[in-house]
Amino acid sequence: MQINSKCKWVDLDLLNPNEFYGHFVFTSLEKGEGTTIGNMLRRTLLSNLYGSRIVGVRLPGINNEFTPLEGVREDVLEIILNLKEIIILNEDRTGQSCYGRLKAYGPGIITAGSLILPNNVKIVNPNSHLLTISDDSLIELEVKIEFGKSYVLAKEQKLEGAVGFIPIDSNFAPVLKVNWYIKPLPQDIENNNEELHLEIFTNGTLSPHQALIQARNIIGYMLSPIKNMEVPYFNFVKQHKKDLEGKKELILEQNKILNQRKKELLTSKKSISLERKEELASKNTQVNSINKKKRLTKKSLNSEPIGDKAILIKGIPAKKNLKDNKITTAEERLLQRVADMESGSLKGLGLSNRIINALNKVNINFTWDLMKYPSPNLINIEGLGPKSVEEINNKLDLFYEPPIN
Repeated sequence: MQINSKCKWVDLDLLNPNEFYGHFVFTSLEKGEGTTIGNMLRRTLLSNLYGSRIVGVRLPGINNEFTPLEGVREDVLEIILNLKEIIILNEDRTGQSCYGRLKAYGPGIITAGSLILPNNVKIVNPNSHLLTISDDSLIELEVKIEFGKSYVLAKEQKLEGAVGFIPIDSNFAPVLKVNWYIKPLPQDIENNNEELHLEIFTNGTLSPHQALIQARNIIGYMLSPIKNMEVPYFNFVKQHKKDLEGKKELILEQNKILNQRKKELLTSKKSISLERKEELASKNTQVNSINKKKRLTKKSLNSEPIGDKAILIKGIPAKKNLKDNKITTAEERLLQRVADMESGSLKGLGLSNRIINALNKVNINFTWDLMKYPSPNLINIEGLGPKSVEEINNKLDLFYEPPIN
């Protein structure tokens, strides 16, 4: 981006020995740049430029500003106000404090030019009134001069090493006033939409263009940390890599734990399946034995003569059917239904899938499990209502039909 902005010094005037005026114009500014530059320069000129001022005064035998001073028309408070108006130019600008002294005999009018100051320290307004001696009294006083910026209240003054000094409010700023305004330009001029007009008033210790240059340098110094800013990018990258490695290790450990749990689950499932197979095998063995007994019973019945009286099989009464010569008993019907079921599956009962799923949740997976389960507790199973329990009982009742008389 090419910057074509320029700053012109269009006017310089000496309004009085204690006030300089300078008019500057910033050209080739885009819209909005003038406001930014004007605010920034104004605040810097008024608050950040350094100057020298009197910060304290010491009068023999006077401890505060309310004590009367013999032989002087002004009281101490008025003398302090006059000292605040004295403009001091320190050409050394070393930042070190210095002292000025006054020793005057009356009667007479004493001005700021009567102060005895160190070399390279001058008073810009030597005719400024200081005090008036009404008789032939001798007046002595001593002032302390420091280098600072902005406006400092008397209670904030640090008069180190100055015993007996009365602190004074001090306005160190060499710039008295700053005005700025924006002058819009025709829109057909490319990248030249407005001009910034800047007016600077100083107290005579600094010319307007010197104040502007100092403000520009101060702004650059304040923004210099941005150019020299240290960005801990590499440290951030290293830390990020360490965090990623730590996360990878944690994920690997979690995967190991999950794999171990999967193996344990598979092993437990295999053991459970083996147990169920053994259980099914035992159930099948029982069914086969029952079928075998049934066949033997039928054979024995067929071999014996059929009479009018009932024949007892294991205490279960039976009756002769004269039409087809077949004997029907409750035990035979029970064995026949169990044999017709799919390895004891609940589907053999003719139950709906919803009821079977509800029974499976409480580990009722086979018909014999349902037969062992207490009938009054069926209503407590989640997903089974009164109608479902009634349907289950009806299906089970088919196994226990009363014998035919």
